[in-house]
Amino acid sequence: MARAKEILGIECDGTATEGVRLVLGPRFEEMFLLRKAALDFKDPEGVHDMRVASRRLRSALKDFAPHLRKAKIAAARKHLKEIADKLGVVRDYDVAIIALEKLQKKANSEISSGLQRIIDDQKTKLDPARKELVQTLNYKNLSRLKRDFRQAVEGATVHQAATNPPTPDPNPKSGPTYKVYARSTLLKRLKELEALSPSLYKPQEVKPLHDMRIAAKRLRYPMELFAACWGDQLEAFSRQVAQMQSSLGELHDCDLWIEHFGKRLSRLKKKANSERATSQDERDAMIWLLSDFTRLRTKHFRAALALWHEWEEKDFCNRLTATLRT
Repeated sequence: MARAKEILGIECDGTATEGVRLVLGPRFEEMFLLRKAALDFKDPEGVHDMRVASRRLRSALKDFAPHLRKAKIAAARKHLKEIADKLGVVRDYDVAIIALEKLQKKANSEISSGLQRIIDDQKTKLDPARKELVQTLNYKNLSRLKRDFRQAVEGATVHQAATNPPTPDPNPKSGPTYKVYARSTLLKRLKELEALSPSLYKPQEVKPLHDMRIAAKRLRYPMELFAACWGDQLEAFSRQVAQMQSSLGELHDCDLWIEHFGKRLSRLKKKANSERATSQDERDAMIWLLSDFTRLRTKHFRAALALWHEWEEKDFCNRLTATLRT
């Protein structure tokens, strides 16, 4: 995954509103420059990098929402979500194929043949998803969005303190400083993550754990974005949050696979004549995968639980809060 590029020109003691323009433009440019790599389907990491860049941009839009006129930026946000969705579909198929091919290497010959059928099915679905992505990332359309986005940010920026709803302020120096706003945003995201931590004590409940993963992601991206105002002090905390997001993300992927194969096997049991013929080796492969993803889920859950326990023992959240208040 490509690292986020450093935003130049940020003045942490300047107004938050002034920082909005300095951040959003480069974040869009970062995504835009990954277009070519995303369309080089020989390397699936190109799609992944552009998808992450689109997430960073959309996260920044969310974090700066109190300083933006919603109506002015709405069309651009909708277009960016469409791009992120198309990238997400292709990435999900890429990840599925890579994961299944990796599992195939350790499966016996009987399971391997069934796995190949499942892999081929994923590849069949990947082709139209890629074609849709090519249309979505049309250079002219993306260039037009780049121009429209820049204009939308200029029109949407609100010179004022974070209020709801925002109103224009004739004095551009009013409102909180960039660092003060960064601190309040990060503390809010940290509280959201803490509030969802009891999810780790209910390992069989899928949605709360998924919500906690999202909360970890929503903390991690602004930590990257605002890191410059704390020098190197946030780096270790950011790595820990990224680790939590990764463990919960892997867990969530397992949940999706378990649900997918569970439903397919249930349909086969209820209806002999399924939509397409399903061979015995493919059914055997699905049962094998269901068992393996259940095992992997437990592994990733234990990693997330152990990390949170470590955070509690080392007072992670209070130390991060204290660092942010410096």
